[in-house]
Amino acid sequence: MLTKTVLLLLTVAFGTLVGYPDLRAQEVQPAALLLFSFAAVLGAAYPDSAWRRALLLGLSVPAAHVIAGLTGTTLPYPVPRFADTFLALIPSFVGTYVGVGARRALGPAQKEQPRG
Repeated sequence: MLTKTVLLLLTVAFGTLVGYPDLRAQEVQPAALLLFSFAAVLGAAYPDSAWRRALLLGLSVPAAHVIAGLTGTTLPYPVPRFADTFLALIPSFVGTYVGVGARRALGPAQKEQPRG
């Protein structure tokens, strides 16, 4: 139970770290790279129910835009349609399943059997 709570808090923290450069940078690449990287790390470390963390990370960008709108923050780039912010789900899910795939490809380390 504690692991799930810590994992949720870690995912929210990563999402917050993604939202900040998304609202400050003039290009989307820094936020997309952070999304992909954080998602890959979480997917590799915790492959079970990885889609939930990918969804939460991907939704951090639309959430950041909602908060920016509510606080009156001026974005450094135009966002013609709010629906475009949901494209952040793509690097989030891709990164997560790259991490899950890497974890499964590498697998757990197997101990060598002693020869008798």
